[in-house]
Amino acid sequence: MSYLSGTPSALPDQPVPTIDPKVERLAHIVVDGLIARLAAEPATPATSLLENLADQFQEAAALRRLGVVRRTPTSETAATPRPVRSQGASGEQPHRSA
Repeated sequence: MSYLSGTPSALPDQPVPTIDPKVERLAHIVVDGLIARLAAEPATPATSLLENLADQFQEAAALRRLGVVRRTPTSETAATPRPVRSQGASGEQPHRSA
């Protein structure tokens, strides 16, 4: 129900959505095929997936500590070291002239 100016009023009757039986049958065939494919694949335990993810995070952290930056797939190398900038002994930022 909707309210206009504080008084309740019913929405007009909406047409019942209908699905073409051919489309519905095709959707069932596609879903059943996907279920069959997934059922045929060997299952990977969740702990194995989590351990793999943990290993990838540790490797990414190690590469980040080394200053390795991932390049785009079009580059010749997968990763190259990033140049390290030193801030001097006092830790001051370089001054820019206007």
